[in-house]
Amino acid sequence: MASHISNETSFDHLLDDLADGFGREERFQANEAGAKEFVRIMKPKVPYRFNLRKGETAHLRDSLINVEHDNGSVDVGFTNKSMKGYIARIINDGWTPKPPGGRAKKSNYEPVAGKHFWEETQREAKGKVGEAVAKQLKSAMDKKVHSQ
Repeated sequence: MASHISNETSFDHLLDDLADGFGREERFQANEAGAKEFVRIMKPKVPYRFNLRKGETAHLRDSLINVEHDNGSVDVGFTNKSMKGYIARIINDGWTPKPPGGRAKKSNYEPVAGKHFWEETQREAKGKVGEAVAKQLKSAMDKKVHSQ
């Protein structure tokens, strides 16, 4: 067994870098990789209308966005433009139709079942998103180790 570490300062520097953990940019890249995987799985599940309503410029499926935060985290959601987030929530959760005027206490209409595409995506993407994040973090760790 060797009693001396060659390149001791380089080794100490490597340990210091690894102890510092991941910076904001590395966390963002890892979270963005996970968000992209989530969006990839979700897109086919989002209902798609073939014709846009008057004034619409994008389908609900094309309105998925990633929002980056200062701490490196990333949220996936729908854009506020044209109330896409509101529409997505109604389609996902379902609704109870109201009669014209909406004042009657009892509706003669059957509730519309939700598509639950968000929940289905969460279940399906659970392991896959984690794998994408881990792969990106491993790549960042490899860069730290090999840059020494």
